[in-house]
Amino acid sequence: MKRTLLALVATMALVPVSVIAHHSFAAEYDGSKPLELVGVINKVDQQNPHGFFYMNVTGANGRVTNWALETPGPNQLVRTGFTERYKEMIDNKEVVTVKAYPARDGAKRAFAETVTRADKRTVIRISEGGVDSNVGRAPRGDAITVDGVAVPNTAQPNVFGGGGGRGVAGGGQGRGTQQ
Repeated sequence: MKRTLLALVATMALVPVSVIAHHSFAAEYDGSKPLELVGVINKVDQQNPHGFFYMNVTGANGRVTNWALETPGPNQLVRTGFTERYKEMIDNKEVVTVKAYPARDGAKRAFAETVTRADKRTVIRISEGGVDSNVGRAPRGDAITVDGVAVPNTAQPNVFGGGGGRGVAGGGQGRGTQQ
Protein backbone atom coordinates (compact mmCIF):
# COMPACT_ATOMS: atom_id res chain seq x y z
CA MET A 1 0.00 0.00 0.00
CA LYS A 2 2.81 2.39 0.90
CA ARG A 3 4.56 1.63 -2.41
CA THR A 4 1.39 2.38 -4.39
CA LEU A 5 0.87 5.65 -2.56
CA LEU A 6 4.52 6.60 -2.99
CA ALA A 7 4.36 5.78 -6.72
CA LEU A 8 1.19 7.89 -7.10
CA VAL A 9 2.76 10.87 -5.34
CA ALA A 10 5.93 10.57 -7.44
CA THR A 11 3.89 10.41 -10.66
CA MET A 12 1.83 13.47 -9.73
CA ALA A 13 5.03 15.39 -8.99
CA LEU A 14 6.19 14.73 -12.54
CA VAL A 15 2.99 15.99 -14.22
CA PRO A 16 3.79 19.37 -15.74
CA VAL A 17 2.05 22.33 -14.18
CA SER A 18 0.94 23.52 -17.62
CA VAL A 19 -1.12 20.36 -18.12
CA ILE A 20 -2.84 20.86 -14.80
CA ALA A 21 -3.41 24.56 -15.46
CA HIS A 22 -4.70 24.20 -19.04
CA HIS A 23 -8.20 25.54 -19.55
CA SER A 24 -11.27 24.62 -21.58
CA PHE A 25 -11.81 26.97 -24.52
CA ALA A 26 -15.51 26.11 -24.70
CA ALA A 27 -15.86 27.12 -21.05
CA GLU A 28 -13.92 30.36 -21.48
CA TYR A 29 -15.07 31.54 -24.95
CA ASP A 30 -18.51 31.53 -26.58
CA GLY A 31 -18.33 29.65 -29.88
CA SER A 32 -21.93 30.54 -30.75
CA LYS A 33 -21.20 34.29 -30.94
CA PRO A 34 -18.42 34.95 -33.45
CA LEU A 35 -17.55 38.62 -33.66
CA GLU A 36 -15.50 40.87 -35.90
CA LEU A 37 -13.19 43.43 -34.36
CA VAL A 38 -11.72 46.22 -36.48
CA GLY A 39 -8.68 48.00 -35.13
CA VAL A 40 -4.92 48.32 -34.92
CA ILE A 41 -2.68 45.60 -33.46
CA ASN A 42 -0.33 47.23 -30.95
CA LYS A 43 1.37 44.34 -29.16
CA VAL A 44 2.07 40.63 -29.62
CA ASP A 45 3.00 38.37 -26.72
CA GLN A 46 4.10 34.93 -27.93
CA GLN A 47 4.29 32.38 -25.16
CA ASN A 48 3.51 28.72 -24.53
CA PRO A 49 1.03 27.17 -24.45
CA HIS A 50 -0.95 30.13 -25.90
CA GLY A 51 -0.06 33.63 -26.97
CA PHE A 52 -1.96 36.89 -27.14
CA PHE A 53 -2.04 39.88 -29.40
CA TYR A 54 -3.61 43.14 -28.40
CA MET A 55 -5.50 45.58 -30.57
CA ASN A 56 -7.13 48.96 -30.10
CA VAL A 57 -10.72 48.97 -31.33
CA THR A 58 -12.55 52.29 -31.73
CA GLY A 59 -16.24 52.07 -30.89
CA ALA A 60 -19.11 53.99 -32.49
CA ASN A 61 -18.83 56.55 -29.67
CA GLY A 62 -15.15 57.18 -30.52
CA ARG A 63 -13.90 55.45 -27.38
CA VAL A 64 -10.86 53.20 -27.85
CA THR A 65 -10.89 49.80 -26.13
CA ASN A 66 -7.90 47.48 -25.97
CA TRP A 67 -8.83 43.85 -26.69
CA ALA A 68 -6.69 40.84 -25.72
CA LEU A 69 -6.92 38.16 -28.43
CA GLU A 70 -5.71 34.69 -27.48
CA THR A 71 -3.88 32.62 -30.08
CA PRO A 72 -2.32 29.19 -30.30
CA GLY A 73 1.32 28.93 -29.22
CA PRO A 74 4.27 30.54 -31.02
CA ASN A 75 5.17 27.51 -33.17
CA GLN A 76 1.71 27.50 -34.71
CA LEU A 77 1.87 31.27 -35.32
CA VAL A 78 5.10 30.73 -37.25
CA ARG A 79 3.44 28.00 -39.34
CA THR A 80 0.47 30.23 -40.19
CA GLY A 81 2.68 33.16 -41.23
CA PHE A 82 1.30 35.54 -38.58
CA THR A 83 4.68 35.89 -36.83
CA GLU A 84 6.34 36.93 -40.07
CA ARG A 85 3.76 39.64 -40.77
CA TYR A 86 2.61 41.12 -37.46
CA LYS A 87 5.62 43.41 -37.05
CA GLU A 88 4.80 45.05 -40.38
CA MET A 89 1.16 45.48 -39.31
CA ILE A 90 2.20 47.10 -36.02
CA ASP A 91 4.83 49.37 -37.60
CA ASN A 92 2.37 50.60 -40.24
CA LYS A 93 -0.49 50.93 -37.72
CA GLU A 94 -2.51 48.89 -40.19
CA VAL A 95 -6.26 48.62 -39.55
CA VAL A 96 -7.15 44.93 -39.55
CA THR A 97 -10.33 42.91 -39.07
CA VAL A 98 -10.20 39.95 -36.68
CA LYS A 99 -12.78 37.16 -36.51
CA ALA A 100 -12.85 35.95 -32.93
CA TYR A 101 -14.95 34.31 -30.22
CA PRO A 102 -15.69 36.49 -27.16
CA ALA A 103 -14.99 35.64 -23.53
CA ARG A 104 -18.07 34.35 -21.73
CA ASP A 105 -17.39 36.61 -18.73
CA GLY A 106 -17.79 39.80 -20.79
CA ALA A 107 -14.13 40.81 -20.55
CA LYS A 108 -12.53 42.47 -23.58
CA ARG A 109 -10.85 39.20 -24.47
CA ALA A 110 -11.49 36.74 -27.30
CA PHE A 111 -9.98 33.76 -29.11
CA ALA A 112 -8.73 34.83 -32.56
CA GLU A 113 -9.41 32.78 -35.68
CA THR A 114 -8.55 35.00 -38.67
CA VAL A 115 -6.89 38.35 -39.35
CA THR A 116 -7.90 40.19 -42.53
CA ARG A 117 -5.37 42.81 -43.55
CA ALA A 118 -6.26 46.38 -44.58
CA ASP A 119 -6.32 45.48 -48.28
CA LYS A 120 -9.40 43.31 -47.48
CA ARG A 121 -7.90 40.67 -49.78
CA THR A 122 -5.25 39.09 -47.54
CA VAL A 123 -6.52 36.73 -44.85
CA ILE A 124 -4.30 35.02 -42.27
CA ARG A 125 -5.97 32.00 -40.63
CA ILE A 126 -4.45 31.75 -37.17
CA SER A 127 -6.49 28.72 -36.16
CA GLU A 128 -9.50 26.78 -37.30
CA GLY A 129 -12.17 24.75 -35.61
CA GLY A 130 -13.75 27.47 -33.48
CA VAL A 131 -13.77 27.04 -29.73
CA ASP A 132 -16.29 24.22 -29.47
CA SER A 133 -14.39 21.58 -31.42
CA ASN A 134 -10.69 21.08 -32.05
CA VAL A 135 -9.75 24.59 -30.98
CA GLY A 136 -6.52 26.08 -32.14
CA ARG A 137 -5.90 23.49 -34.83
CA ALA A 138 -3.30 24.81 -37.25
CA PRO A 139 -4.47 25.45 -40.81
CA ARG A 140 -2.80 23.17 -43.34
CA GLY A 141 -0.66 24.82 -46.00
CA ASP A 142 -3.04 27.60 -47.01
CA ALA A 143 -3.10 29.73 -43.87
CA ILE A 144 -2.55 32.92 -45.89
CA THR A 145 -4.71 33.68 -48.89
CA VAL A 146 -5.03 36.62 -51.25
CA ASP A 147 -8.37 36.71 -53.04
CA GLY A 148 -8.90 33.12 -51.92
CA VAL A 149 -5.63 31.85 -53.43
CA ALA A 150 -3.06 30.30 -51.10
CA VAL A 151 0.21 32.22 -50.66
CA PRO A 152 3.38 30.17 -50.04
CA ASN A 153 4.58 30.65 -46.48
CA THR A 154 8.27 31.54 -46.33
CA ALA A 155 8.29 30.90 -42.57
CA GLN A 156 7.69 27.15 -42.98
CA PRO A 157 10.57 25.13 -41.56
CA ASN A 158 12.63 23.05 -43.93
CA VAL A 159 11.80 19.49 -42.85
CA PHE A 160 14.76 18.10 -44.80
CA GLY A 161 17.35 20.00 -42.78
CA GLY A 162 19.01 23.32 -43.34
CA GLY A 163 18.01 26.71 -42.03
CA GLY A 164 14.30 26.96 -42.85
CA GLY A 165 12.38 29.78 -41.21
CA ARG A 166 13.84 32.78 -39.45
CA GLY A 167 13.78 31.49 -35.88
CA VAL A 168 11.56 34.35 -34.75
CA ALA A 169 9.51 32.30 -32.32
CA GLY A 170 12.44 31.14 -30.26
CA GLY A 171 14.63 28.10 -30.50
CA GLY A 172 15.39 28.40 -34.22
CA GLN A 173 18.66 29.48 -35.73
CA GLY A 174 18.45 32.30 -38.22
CA ARG A 175 20.96 33.23 -40.90
CA GLY A 176 22.09 36.35 -39.13
CA THR A 177 20.67 39.12 -37.04
CA GLN A 178 17.16 40.28 -37.91
CA GLN A 179 16.27 43.86 -37.01
